[in-house]
This record gives sequence, C-alpha cells and structure tokens, in this order.
Amino acid sequence: MAELATSSGANMNHDSAPRPSKPRTRSAARIEAEAEEARKRRESGDAARWLLDTRPPYPEAAVAPYVGDIDRYLRSLEVEPLRRPSPGYFQDIQKDICPKMRAVVVDWLVVLAEEFELHAETLHLAVSYVDRFLTMNVVARDKLQLLAVTALLVAAKYEEIESAEMKVNIYINSMDNTYTKQQVVKMEADLLKSLNFQIGGPTVTTFLRQFIASCRGGNSTSREKLEFVCSYLADLSLLDYDCISYLPSVVAAACLFVARFTIHPKTRPWNLTLEQNTGYKVFDLQKSIYVIHELQLTIRCPDQEATRKKYKDTKFGCVSTMVSPREIPTSFPEDCHK
Repeated sequence: MAELATSSGANMNHDSAPRPSKPRTRSAARIEAEAEEARKRRESGDAARWLLDTRPPYPEAAVAPYVGDIDRYLRSLEVEPLRRPSPGYFQDIQKDICPKMRAVVVDWLVVLAEEFELHAETLHLAVSYVDRFLTMNVVARDKLQLLAVTALLVAAKYEEIESAEMKVNIYINSMDNTYTKQQVVKMEADLLKSLNFQIGGPTVTTFLRQFIASCRGGNSTSREKLEFVCSYLADLSLLDYDCISYLPSVVAAACLFVARFTIHPKTRPWNLTLEQNTGYKVFDLQKSIYVIHELQLTIRCPDQEATRKKYKDTKFGCVSTMVSPREIPTSFPEDCHK
C-alpha cells in the first residue's frame, strides 16, 4: 500500500485541479423544465439534491403504468453475468493488488467526483467498471490508478453532459507526469472491450431512488435527511470489496434499512410496505445490513476518509457525524410479519 500511495501521491492531491461549474444531467429523457429547475437549485446552493433525485422525471401518472416493467427490467440487468464483477477476483485473478489498494483508489475517486461535482450515478458506474475489468484482467498496482481515472472518464461520458466530460479530460491531461494521453486512450479501449461496451446498467443509487420514493409520510426535512443518509451509506459501500458479493438492489435496501435505523433507532426500520416495494424481507438483507452498519461505524475501511469528510458538510446535513447505535437490536432483523 505504501508503494501505491507513493506512486500516485502527485495525482491524489487535487488542490491544483481546476474547479468546474456544476453540470446538468445529459439524460435525453429529462425535459428542459426539469433541467432549468435543477440549475436554479444549484445556484441557490442546494447541491445536495444532486445526490439522489427521487422526483420522477415525468408526471407520476404518465410513468405509473410502466413502473413494474421498469423495475423488472432493472432487476434483470443487475443479474446479467457480464454486468456483475466476480466476488473472488482478488483471489482468482489479481496477483499484485489487494482489497486495501482498491479501497484507496475508490476513496480517491470519491475525491475526484466531488471535485468535479459529478453525479452519484457517475461515481458508482466508474467503480463498477473498475471491478468488472479486474474480474477479467490482471492489473499491476502501478496501473490501478490509470484504470480508475479512465473508468471515471467513461462514466462521465455516459452519464454527464459535455462540460463535465471536458473537466475530467482536463484533469487527465494534467497527469502527464504519471500517465500519457496515449496510455489513457489505450486503457479506455481495453476497458470498453472488456465491458463489451455494456456501460449502462443499474447501480445502488438507481434502486435507492426507487426505494426512497416509496417511503411515504414525513415532512420534507425528514425526507431530505433520509436521502442524505442513504447516499452516504451507498457511497461507503463502494469502499468495501465484500459489497460486490451482493446485488445492487440488495445493497440499496440494506442502506435504506440502516439509514432508517440511524434516524429512528428505537423504531423498527422495516415494514410490509418496504418489503413489498423492495422485494426483500429483512432476512434476505441481514448479512448486507451488518456490512453497511460496520462501514458506518468505521469498523470496515477506517482509513478511507473522503466519503466521511464529504458528508460532514452542512449541505449534506452533516450526516456522517450522526451517531448510530453500535448494535442493531436482535428483534429488528426478524420478519416484519411477526
């Protein structure tokens, strides 16, 4: 790990990186009125709303007939073998890198994504690309950072608008002392080939938007806090190699469970409505819940501070400073039918 940190130290210092303006989403499906509203929110300082925008891009009445089809389609995508990394790739494929090095690089990607104010989906896609590539290709430790920044570039091209992509390109061009543009282009080609150009697909944030939207009740402040805590936990899940063992929808549901437990520790976090909307009983989530909870308590990945520092900001409700009980009551993981 010391070698990795030393070799990439110049690039992991972002004080000299250009600070971009906030981007709008590229999605062709989003209407201009929503984009204008988003711009106004950003100008008013409401940057945190870019974490998980749970408002539907179309009127609910127009989308309602297709919600079931959309959910089934996303669930079918997340189980496709080519879109999922192998949980054992460090043991089976990689010889020169380890989960700790992966956590360091993911922590660095969190810093970059925050620096360029990229969407949460962009960050999660980038980490997914890294894991999928490492599943199929042996990577030397001195090329791990190159893979990571290239994955972020590809994700930005897919998810962001041109200006955000240009900002990432500017940063990459400033890395000439470590990687040349030709190396980045070659890595991009290798990455896309390994992914078979399948660069779309659902992530934890995709399902969190659906699950949070199904949580009815409460005022706007409590709803916003729930979104912040869920976003924080979702980003923490990126750090832990064990989380790739679970489907994105499982991790999303576990994040929602732990978020609700954090906000209301004396109230049962799961109910029949959430079970129906997520498709998971608490029993199905039990192992992933404990992983997310340990990440929140810094039992896992304690040395990676970028995400925790990011969510200490008041614009994210300082949710990383919230104290969660160290033990989840044994009665909570029981079936909510009981």
